[in-house]
Amino acid sequence: MANFFVYDKNILPAGFSLPEDYLCFLHDDNLADVDPWWFLGVRKESAEFWIHELARQYPGRSLVPFARLAGSDDVACFDGSDLSGNPRVLYIHAFASQGWEDRGVECDFSSWLRSALSDHERHHSDSKN
Repeated sequence: MANFFVYDKNILPAGFSLPEDYLCFLHDDNLADVDPWWFLGVRKESAEFWIHELARQYPGRSLVPFARLAGSDDVACFDGSDLSGNPRVLYIHAFASQGWEDRGVECDFSSWLRSALSDHERHHSDSKN
């Protein structure tokens, strides 16, 4: 995880904590390739940009972005209003008008990761054809 930026508690919504399965995933020395998704924590500047940008675009929402879909403005975000310790993952289409940004939801990070791995398989299968 030394190569990943993780948000400081002071930038996260009050009472929110990053899910344990996400933090464990980042600790893995052999991180799974989820291309066409990429993790924002690879670059601190990117992670900080997206958390502030989404707060600016959707001030009524509490979003904690962690991944972005290549070639798209779709961002995977933890639901910052979910204080359970295992928040939902929201697909947000950045730069869409308020009310039109929702692109789907996963029940938690593990579900999102399974979906991202499926996207990865499909993406690489399509590129071989």
